[in-house]
Amino acid sequence: MSARQPARSNHAPDSAGSGPPWPGDRGGHLWDKDREVITEDGARIRYVLLGDDDATHEAPPVVLCAGFMCPDNFWVHLGPSPARRHRVVVLNYRGVGASTDPRPPGYRGINLRAEDYTIPRIAGDVAAVLDAEGLSGALALGHSMGVEVALQLWRDRPDLVAALSLVAGPYRSPMHTFYGSDLGNALFPVVRYGLPLVPRPVQWQARKALLLPVTIPVARAIRALGPHTPEEHMRRYREHFAQVDPMVALRTAQGMHEFDAGGWLGQIDVPTQIVVGTHDAWCPPSVGEALRDAIPDARLLVLEGASHAAPIEFPARIVHHLDELLVDRFALPPLTSRRQRSAQ
Repeated sequence: MSARQPARSNHAPDSAGSGPPWPGDRGGHLWDKDREVITEDGARIRYVLLGDDDATHEAPPVVLCAGFMCPDNFWVHLGPSPARRHRVVVLNYRGVGASTDPRPPGYRGINLRAEDYTIPRIAGDVAAVLDAEGLSGALALGHSMGVEVALQLWRDRPDLVAALSLVAGPYRSPMHTFYGSDLGNALFPVVRYGLPLVPRPVQWQARKALLLPVTIPVARAIRALGPHTPEEHMRRYREHFAQVDPMVALRTAQGMHEFDAGGWLGQIDVPTQIVVGTHDAWCPPSVGEALRDAIPDARLLVLEGASHAAPIEFPARIVHHLDELLVDRFALPPLTSRRQRSAQ
């Protein structure tokens, strides 16, 4: 079941980013979410379509699968560029941005279940949006946790996915590779069972620490962000995360942590682009190499100096690499000239 309004053909980011007055909207929008689909369990997934119907009907759609609790901030470049030729779907996951949870979380998230936020459940929400719009054969572009979502979308609904672009994301829990160690995997249960014991007022106050000016320098110091990460594009993420229910974030992190596509990567039968950065503490180049070696038709791009925020650090390189994939797979004319690509 879905409720729709006409999509805007203008795909430039909205500098205000205020979003429409959806009840409980957490903000963080580059583009107003003017459509919604209601999932089987009652979550309302809000989204927008970028691009002009008349100009893009010959090209396959592109669906953007965001990272952990991410609104739109990492799509500031990777959304508008493909929208010059493709229909681009920008959605908020359940519990993120304008989208709702399947039911009100309640005190300490008592009304939520772990199965509400698994990667297959989130991939199902993406499928519901594509089905509502009658879109199939898409390029699924995932960033961070969105790589897991894109992989699961292919596995569950191969009719919806004609190609994959996997940017700075893992195929299993990033806790196995965070800072090149498996320590995060051992410590995650402490967070999983410890956070619910923290007094609710403390949980909510802790989120506000993300708004402090020191956040970005600290993130750079611990390599959560890189020296090339634009601070202005992280503002929406920080402001949005400060509005996220901590228990919803925990449930989503649990779903991300329990996912593992390692056993079936070799079955992927669509062209796949993989992008990793040399300075990514969450998804180091070794993860990209493992994906490339496991997926039969895969290409790997390693971005020197890029961190986990690669989509807003080196967007031109990623767009050119993406364009090559689309040109080869769908026999489309390039969006960028050969001279532009070779200069990157």
